[in-house]
Amino acid sequence: MYATGHAQLVAKNLKLLIEGGGKENKLGTYKAQPPISIVSLGRKTAVAQFPFITVLGRLPGMIKSGDLFVGKTRKDLGLEPNVKKS
Repeated sequence: MYATGHAQLVAKNLKLLIEGGGKENKLGTYKAQPPISIVSLGRKTAVAQFPFITVLGRLPGMIKSGDLFVGKTRKDLGLEPNVKKS
């Protein structure tokens, strides 16, 4: 999730640098986010790392279950939602 925000800032900064014209002073600065990660361990379980705790089991699995954030990513990129084929 954080990589998306970082990538958007990098793209904006690159565009300003390519256009030139003294816009270098308008470059954005990335502020690092706290380390958070969720890794699936199958269909129903996962491990989640938050700044002060690591959780294993169904709860992090429920956070990441479903489409594994594919739908959100497609929406953010302006693409059609993923349609399940029967």
